[in-house]
Amino acid sequence: MKKLLAIPAYLWAVVCLLIIPVTFIRNDTFAEQLATLSFMKVHPVYSGGELNRKYQQDSLTISVNKPVSATLLGSRKQQLQVTFSQKGHLPGIIDQTIDYDFDANPDFKVTINTASGETQLTPLVSDVRSCLASSKVKEDWVIRVNLDKK
Repeated sequence: MKKLLAIPAYLWAVVCLLIIPVTFIRNDTFAEQLATLSFMKVHPVYSGGELNRKYQQDSLTISVNKPVSATLLGSRKQQLQVTFSQKGHLPGIIDQTIDYDFDANPDFKVTINTASGETQLTPLVSDVRSCLASSKVKEDWVIRVNLDKK
């Protein structure tokens, strides 16, 4: 009797093994439908996190997101995303001081050459570490900064 029940179980396993790749490989419509489900979320490390504050400075609109942790438990490292935007084209050089925790003291200074992509980050407080990424995204310039948790 056990052998009779095992045969359909193994057949079902083989069928499922064949169906799974066919379902997901090169099926963009199905993937888009799955992505719109309410429980599907993009991790804040990839999206930049929740917007903390947006302000105008020197004809630039600066959006500072909340710092996000790369892992759920035990990580002392965080990432911060800052977006620089301007109507029309970005200036050739972006030279700004950023106060990401909004305590009225600048936390780091960033200088970006938008033509060459060269980015220089100068930490002004101990919890700012380095520039993780600096890139033009559509008409904006986005930087990611490595931080230590306070």
